[in-house]
Amino acid sequence: MKLNEQRFFELAKLNKFESADLYLKRNYSLSTSIFHGEVDSMTEHDTHVVTARGIINGKFGSVTTEAIDKNAPDFLIESIKRTAGVIENDDPSIIFKGSEKYHKKSVFNKNVLSGNIQEKVGILLEIERKLKNYDKRIDEVVTVGYEESLDEEKLSNSYGLKLGSKIADYSYFAEITAKQGEEVRTGFKVFASIDPNEFNIDKFVEDCAKDALDKLGSVQCASKKYPVIFTPECASTLLRHLLSSVDAEEVQKHTSLFEGKLHQQIVSKKLTVIEDPLRKNLFFRYFDDEGVATNKKAIIKNGVLETYLYTLQTAQIAGVEPTGNGYRSGSKASADSAFLAVKPGRKSKNELISEIKEGVLITELQGLHSGMNSQSGNFSLPCAGFMIRNGKIAEPVALITVADNLVNMFSNIKGLSKETELVIRTTTECPYIYISKMSISGK
Repeated sequence: MKLNEQRFFELAKLNKFESADLYLKRNYSLSTSIFHGEVDSMTEHDTHVVTARGIINGKFGSVTTEAIDKNAPDFLIESIKRTAGVIENDDPSIIFKGSEKYHKKSVFNKNVLSGNIQEKVGILLEIERKLKNYDKRIDEVVTVGYEESLDEEKLSNSYGLKLGSKIADYSYFAEITAKQGEEVRTGFKVFASIDPNEFNIDKFVEDCAKDALDKLGSVQCASKKYPVIFTPECASTLLRHLLSSVDAEEVQKHTSLFEGKLHQQIVSKKLTVIEDPLRKNLFFRYFDDEGVATNKKAIIKNGVLETYLYTLQTAQIAGVEPTGNGYRSGSKASADSAFLAVKPGRKSKNELISEIKEGVLITELQGLHSGMNSQSGNFSLPCAGFMIRNGKIAEPVALITVADNLVNMFSNIKGLSKETELVIRTTTECPYIYISKMSISGK
């Protein structure tokens, strides 16, 4: 059932709300997975959530619910009044009127939503078969799965602002184990896109198989400082932790590494990080969750910090314009970036590797929750990868630890590859990043 938005805003006016807004989000997903040639799960979800907010007597109230029926407008208004009545803090209360310009474009492709799950099961069975036949050392295909989803958002307020977006995407994933003697290694691959013609089964199978097979025969390297190259996934993971300090709220709480560093050089001149939420991919956003228009902008340019990321609240505290980076968790918005692109270098990955006599290519990071301190920037993380010897990738390494400080690490960039990869987990397009020296603990 659709929410009667007109009734909600009429009630807000009758109850003398100074302003009010509605944020409606729908998520539909259909997923399935197979194991040993049989479908072992199939689920379908269709959730509708509404968050309503309002300002009454200078206080901010909000409510979130999945119960959308004819009584919903009355329930939302009364709930907002009730929560506003118990607010004791003096945080700014803001309902955004709207930006002057929005860069709206359509990225929705209805063909992503296949409606034919049996066809997808057939593809999964083919993936499983090809993985089993890829190499005799592949011991088990743990799971192969598919998911398609539709995300719709609508934001409207009492100032007449009406915004909406819709995007459909799909993903395939697979997990395997490879065995050699008593050694067992795991391989995992995920692919996601908004283009139904982009998926390549054979490349997906090869990437997943090699992720496990290439790890067989892993050893520990000697403990010392090495030149290190990070894969795009590992590099973007560490970059995301570094960029937690560009959140204006962290600056205002005095917990940011970059307090007072705006328009100053904070890392290597080789690093440029662009936020590009208007890129036509599965992370496209033309407005944030507070209704502020998003824009392409440099966060770090040639090592210089160009901007902090502001929500409506932190922007008002700082006396600046919001940057379109307010994303909600419940009714509260925190600063985040929808999609990042790291400017690539001029050399290929292999050219970077060829410059190293002895070093480490890190392909996997673990223990980020316990081994990373984003406030100090210090980290010590279990990792795995490959030795680099005489300019070539050599034996795999595991049970090692990499330790450094985020600012120090990104200040010691020696090179970035011209190849980039879209890392789904970190919503970042990133090259390989070559760091001149880092401490590696092994044997």
